[in-house]
Amino acid sequence: MDMEQKQSGAARVMAVLDVLSSVDAAQFPDGMTVSDVSRVLGREKSVVSRQLKSLLETGLVARDPKGRYELSWRLFALALRAGNQRLTKVAGPLMFRLTEVVRERTYLTVLSDGEVLTVHSESSRRSIEAPGWVGRTVPVNRSSSGMALLLDHADDHILDIVRSGQDGVGLREAREFLAHVHEARLKGFTVANRIFDPEIVGIGTPVRDYSGRITAAVNISGPALRIEPHIGVFSGHLLATVRTLQQALSPVTHSSA
Repeated sequence: MDMEQKQSGAARVMAVLDVLSSVDAAQFPDGMTVSDVSRVLGREKSVVSRQLKSLLETGLVARDPKGRYELSWRLFALALRAGNQRLTKVAGPLMFRLTEVVRERTYLTVLSDGEVLTVHSESSRRSIEAPGWVGRTVPVNRSSSGMALLLDHADDHILDIVRSGQDGVGLREAREFLAHVHEARLKGFTVANRIFDPEIVGIGTPVRDYSGRITAAVNISGPALRIEPHIGVFSGHLLATVRTLQQALSPVTHSSA
């Protein structure tokens, strides 16, 4: 089999996955049969049956006892890992440029077990700067990233996360944190003014996927005396960087490149 045949075969299999991923839940609440997929694709039922069988053997689709197919959790897990790898790969150069402009350390973070996990950081190369923190976690209520990652969460859920954290935060402090989140929702970016360290100020904003869901956050952090006078300017650079990052991660942009 030559390369063109392999590619066309892969494209045909991908078409099956696309059909299963875009299935109308109202029309096919329990998944799709071979006949359903065959009808949507306009292919012979025997051909579609073989393709679904191959996908079933690889674990990329699942089949219930009645013979209905749907995407498997293994496929979702693979997609999640691929998305995380692409996120750090694409974010690195953009964060490097942001760091060069603001001359402060930048961070890429995700929410992990109710805490903020740093997955990538770019150094400002200044003699005095915020620590790197890659691979380490901090409580959500102690960072601008934590605020950014929780922007879309319900207020009650935010209070629960903050109060159940390792800090043992009381209700009053949790409500103060929630007030910062409310303010950030209006501005589009978060500010953690000396809440992690009395000498540190952070500015953060969420990173959203193609569906609008918050998947990560990018923030700038550094000595308060250097950052506080420039919050307005730095937040503008931060928001522009994240917009570029989201465009680069968009499946529409990627497929048309």
